[in-house]
Amino acid sequence: MRRTEETSLAEYVELPLDHFGTGHRTFKNRFWVAESGYKGAGHPVFIYDAGESSAGTSAHFRLHNKLSFFKQLVDSFGGIGIVWEHRYYGESSPVPIDKHTPLREFKYLTSAQALADVPVFAWNFSRENFPEIDLTPASTPWIFVGGSYPGMRAAFMRETYPETIFASYASSAPVEARTNMSVYFEPVYRGLNAYGFGNCTKDIHAAILYMDNIMANESASKKLKEQFLGHGAGDNSNGVFAEVLESIFYTWQAYGVEGGLIGLRNFCDWLETDETEKPGGKTAGAKGWASTEGPQYVVDKWARYPNFVTLVNAAFGTDCEGPTKRTSRHGDCSLAKQTSIPASISWLWQSCTEWGFLQSANIGDTQIVSRWNSLEYQRSICDRQFPDASPVLPQWPQDVETNNDFGGWDIRPSNTFWSGGEFDPWRTLSPLSSEDWAPQVDLLNYIPACNVSMAKSEIFGYVIPNAQHCYDFQTAFADGEKSRNIFTRALEKWLKCFKSANGYSY
Repeated sequence: MRRTEETSLAEYVELPLDHFGTGHRTFKNRFWVAESGYKGAGHPVFIYDAGESSAGTSAHFRLHNKLSFFKQLVDSFGGIGIVWEHRYYGESSPVPIDKHTPLREFKYLTSAQALADVPVFAWNFSRENFPEIDLTPASTPWIFVGGSYPGMRAAFMRETYPETIFASYASSAPVEARTNMSVYFEPVYRGLNAYGFGNCTKDIHAAILYMDNIMANESASKKLKEQFLGHGAGDNSNGVFAEVLESIFYTWQAYGVEGGLIGLRNFCDWLETDETEKPGGKTAGAKGWASTEGPQYVVDKWARYPNFVTLVNAAFGTDCEGPTKRTSRHGDCSLAKQTSIPASISWLWQSCTEWGFLQSANIGDTQIVSRWNSLEYQRSICDRQFPDASPVLPQWPQDVETNNDFGGWDIRPSNTFWSGGEFDPWRTLSPLSSEDWAPQVDLLNYIPACNVSMAKSEIFGYVIPNAQHCYDFQTAFADGEKSRNIFTRALEKWLKCFKSANGYSY
């Protein structure tokens, strides 16, 4: 069937479940193709990796919406566009994924196995509408595009399979595995201050330290939890409640201070305004309320935040009543649950077995997360989701082994462009990281030569000012265009050196 600009039907390719063993099990991997803008032999194939989610919800937008940066990229080069679904996500899993999936079935959910899927697919790729054109990597350049975990995969694909992937765009790619990722919250702290919410940051810090001390006393801790969430909340552990308090930051990486009713702007505006005064309320000064009214005042305001319980219930799948509903009905406010969302289960497995990325409290002067959300508590989430996995889950920390396998932030694949947002929490584990303990590489101000790897001390990339996670993939974010343009110019240069087995040229 010939595809149109308006739609692409899901297609499936049969792949080995185990690329590195002798087993014969296979599974079907889902993908979508847009070829209506293809200009013929020599023009690239672009593959957009959907990563740790079902690709079905975004494939149409990526391939056909004029606001999609990926469609714009594919069309500008007259290429074929593919949206690729990662194994064990969406409909690309050998088994149904739920809380009851046997642990032995997760054996083949590894980053190495998932990377190996792509070459098998690429070297057998063809289209009915172009039967005479060799679309495999032998004659056609394949370009891998991804952001976040798919951004990691973009870099790893070029590093591991350069004969398959000719060039890569790695956006917001935390390629350095790290078990303890408390650093996640440092860009949030910096960003809030940079965006003019310093008083809110100071009050969150003061309230967190104050509540940490309260939670050291069992009876006081129970009252505190019920103050925020209502009946039944006091039975939750301090670690779980600490994770609940952290939920105000859930929207940061995608929206910064925005995010509508559950965004940080809304929360900070509430926290820093005395709603008892009319009209409009009195706003806290630059040092926040805690410096004058005390931290208890801030805690009480936080507990009254109208959207907090709604956010918690949505995030944790609970039915907490909240502090204002004094009814005889006790809502389900047990927050320590296994997730039942298939994509969350699969990604938790990958985090627990390979990458870590455990977002524990950033203890210190910039602390905005409760110390009860410790590394031990974060690890317990893995144990809770996979209670019988002790023979399967590796000894922690496992990040050294993972970085040995994939290279961490020292990898410098040729024909690869890296980007990241200034206040992106995941930039901290990217080669673009500015943390004191990061490599501190120099950003190149020129396009490197085709097929030439960089030294570890430098990298071809761009840090987008006042941006968070994958903001270069948002066409509505003006400053992201510069990042996309750098990659486009680089790709135009690199394509000139592609050697086609059939003599095609771009």
